[in-house]
Amino acid sequence: MTKNLPQELTKLVDWSVTELGKVIEFETGKSGFKRIEKIRRYIKSPAGQKIEGLKSLQAELANLSEKEQYQIAHAFALMLEIINSCEAAYRTYRLKIEDRDIESATHTYGRIIQVLTAHPTESRNPDVLYYFKKIQNLLIRRLEKESDLDEAELNILLKWAWNIPMSKQRKPSVMDEAEYIYNLSLQDDIIELFIKQRLKKHPYYIRTWVGGDKDGHPGVDDKTMLQSLNMSRRILVNWLAKNFKEYQKDLEPLMRVKHFDEKSALNLKKQTSKIYNSLHSLSKIQSRDSNKLHFLKQAIAALATEQRKCFGVDSPDLIRIQTFLKSFPGLVVPLELREDSTLVHEAVDNPSRLMNISRMMKALSRISPEHDPKFYVRGFVLSNCESVKDIEAGMALTKRYLGDYRLPVVPLFESAHSLENGKAIITEFLKNPSRKSVVLKKWSKKLEVMLGYSDSSKENGSFASRYLIKTAIGEIEKVISRHGITPIFFHGSGGSIERGGGSVQEQTDWWPLSALEAVKVTVQGEMIYRSFTSPAILERQLERFMSARDLQKRGARKKSSALTDKALKRMAHATKAKYQETLQQPEFLEMIEAATPYSYLKDLRMGSRPAKRQGPVQLKSLRAIPWVLCWTQTRTLFPTWWGVGSFWRSLTSSEKGIYKKAMIESPVFSTYIKAVGFTLEKMDLNIFALYLANSKLPQSEQEKYHQDFLREFNECKKAIREITGQKNLLWYRPWLGKSISLRSPLIHPLNVLQLIALKEKNLLLLRETVTGVASGMLTTG
Repeated sequence: MTKNLPQELTKLVDWSVTELGKVIEFETGKSGFKRIEKIRRYIKSPAGQKIEGLKSLQAELANLSEKEQYQIAHAFALMLEIINSCEAAYRTYRLKIEDRDIESATHTYGRIIQVLTAHPTESRNPDVLYYFKKIQNLLIRRLEKESDLDEAELNILLKWAWNIPMSKQRKPSVMDEAEYIYNLSLQDDIIELFIKQRLKKHPYYIRTWVGGDKDGHPGVDDKTMLQSLNMSRRILVNWLAKNFKEYQKDLEPLMRVKHFDEKSALNLKKQTSKIYNSLHSLSKIQSRDSNKLHFLKQAIAALATEQRKCFGVDSPDLIRIQTFLKSFPGLVVPLELREDSTLVHEAVDNPSRLMNISRMMKALSRISPEHDPKFYVRGFVLSNCESVKDIEAGMALTKRYLGDYRLPVVPLFESAHSLENGKAIITEFLKNPSRKSVVLKKWSKKLEVMLGYSDSSKENGSFASRYLIKTAIGEIEKVISRHGITPIFFHGSGGSIERGGGSVQEQTDWWPLSALEAVKVTVQGEMIYRSFTSPAILERQLERFMSARDLQKRGARKKSSALTDKALKRMAHATKAKYQETLQQPEFLEMIEAATPYSYLKDLRMGSRPAKRQGPVQLKSLRAIPWVLCWTQTRTLFPTWWGVGSFWRSLTSSEKGIYKKAMIESPVFSTYIKAVGFTLEKMDLNIFALYLANSKLPQSEQEKYHQDFLREFNECKKAIREITGQKNLLWYRPWLGKSISLRSPLIHPLNVLQLIALKEKNLLLLRETVTGVASGMLTTG
C-alpha cells in the first residue's frame, strides 16, 4: 500500500494552488501576496506549528486591518477547498479509468435509501460552491487530457470565487436549504443514475427532511412542507417534459410518412399530445394531486401498449420515463416528517389547537385523499421516543388526519435509555394484536426504527454510542423478525466520525443483513456536496453498500466470541463513564463557553435550524451538530476518543490481549479503532492550547485542561498502537496520513484569525474562518 500521494494528484494540487497564487496577487497586490505566502511558509516550518510560534503569528495578524485579515482568511479557505476539489476530481478520474468494470458486477437484491438534510453542517456559501463544481469538472477534464485553455478557465473561475465569501452571509431559510439539496441531487446525470440502478434491479431512492423535520424547528409547518414538495416537483416535471418531448420529436418524421398506418399515427399523436399537455397541470401540487398522478401513469402505460402494438417493441424512451416514475412515484422527493414525541402527545390531546404537525398531516391528506400518501411523505418519525405510548400517539395523529393508519410511524431511539429499552418497547408494541395488524396490513409488513447516532454520541461518547446502537439493532431485529415482519433500520448518522460517519465499509461492517437489504441512511451537509457533485463517486458508494450486503449474505463475516462481547460492553461502560464524568463538571461547560466558538453559534448563519434549543445553556439544550462543530473548530474532536486512553491504562496485560483479538473478531470494534486513529491524526492540541490561552480562564485552569487533554491524547495513541500492533495510526490507509500532514498546517492561520475575530466580534471574519477550518478538517459536524 502506497505511503505517498499519487503523482497525478500532487501535480494537480501544485498547478491549482499556483493558479490561486496568481489570483491572490492580482486581487491583493504584491504586498498582500507576499504576506500570505510568508504565512504559508511559516506555518509549515517547525516554529510555526508550536504554541509560541502560533502566538507570535496571532500578534502579527492582530495588527492588520480587517480587510487584510479577511483576505488572508479567504485565501487559506480557498486553498483548502481547492485541495478538496483536486482530491474529489482525482477520485472521479480513477473511478472512470480503473480496470474493474462496475457494470459487470452482480449483486444480491436490495434497496438503498438516502435521506438528505441540509442541517447546519453545510457552512459554505452555495454561490461559491457553484464555481467550485465547475472547477472540479475542469480538474477532471485536465486529468483526462490537458488543454491550452485550462489555465485561463481556472484563473477566471478562481477570480469569480475570490469575490464571493466562502461562508454564508445570511441565515438560510428552509427553502434555501431545499433549493441547495434539489439542485445537487436532481441534476440530469444523477437522475440517470436513479434510472440505471432501477433497471439493474438495485433501486436507489432519495428522501429529505428539509420541509418535513418539525422537531425543534419553528420555521417548519404545512406551508414549508408544500413548498419543499413543489420545489422538487418543478424540477422533476421539467425533466419529464424534456424527455417526453424527445420521444415526440422521434415520432414526428414517422407521422409525415403517407404509407404509415394512419389510425396508429393518429392514436400515437393524440396520446402523446394529451400526456405532454397534462404535465403543465402537475407543475404545482394541489388538492387531489395523487389522482392526477394516477391518471398520468395510466396514460403513459396505455401509450407504451400502443407503441408495442404499432412496432412490436417497447420504446426505450418510455421505459426510461416509466422507470423514472417508479423512482419518483409522487413526482417529488418524498419528505420524512419528524416531531418531538412530547409535542405529538400535545397535538393528540388538544385537537382544537391545530399545531403545526397537525396542519402538516392535514395538508398531506388534502393532496392524497385516495391514493398512497407515501408518494409524498414516507414516514412520521417520533424523536425522543421512550415508550409504546409515544408510538400510539403518533398513530393516533396520523389516523385522525389521514382517515386510517396510512403513514408508517417510526420511533427514533437516540438516548441511552431508549436504545437500551428499544427491545422492550418494540416487544410490547407488537404484543398487541391490533397494533401488529396495522403493521401487517397497513405498513406493508415492515416496521421501521430510526437510530440516532448524533444525540447518543453527544450524550455518551462515540464508542458507547456505537455499542448501544449495535446492541439495539441486534435485539430489535430478532423481536421484529419473530412476528413475520421485516425490520427497516433508519441510520441517523452524519458525515463526521463523532456522529457515526466514516467510509461505507466502516459504517456497515457491523450491520445485520436486514439493515443491508434495505439500507436507509441520512446524508448531511457537506457530504451531500461531496457525493452528488460526481455521479461516479455516488455510484461507487452505492456499489459499496451492495458489496457489503453480498458479503453479509454469504456469511463471510466472523462472529465475535462471548468473551469479546463482554470486553466491548466493559469498554463502552468505562468510556461512557469517563465522558459523562467530564461533562458533568460545571467548570468543563464553562471552559467550552470560554475557549470555543460555542457562544457565537447563532451568528454563523449556517442552517435554518436554531443552533441551540430554547432554554438555559446546558449540555442537553445544545444541538448535537453544533456540539461537534465546537470540537472540530478547536481541532480536538473530543467526543470520538475521550476516555479510551485512561481505560486502556487501567487494563492488565491479559485483558489487553482480549482487545487485540477483538480487533480481528469484532467489526464494530475494529472500525471504531480505525476511526480513532484517523481522528488522532487530524487533531492538533497546540491549537487547542492557543484557544485556551485566548480565553479568560485563569492560567492554572488553562494549563490543567491542556495537560488533561494531552495526557488522554498520548494514552489514546499508545492504546491504538498496542491494539493494532502498528506505529502508524493510519496503517490501513497510509496515503491519508500524508494528505493530513500537508493539509493541517494550512488550517492554522484560520484558527489564529478565528481567535482574533472572536475577540473583536468581527462576524464576517468569524464566518469565513469557521468555513475554512471545516473545509480543512473535511467536516463541520
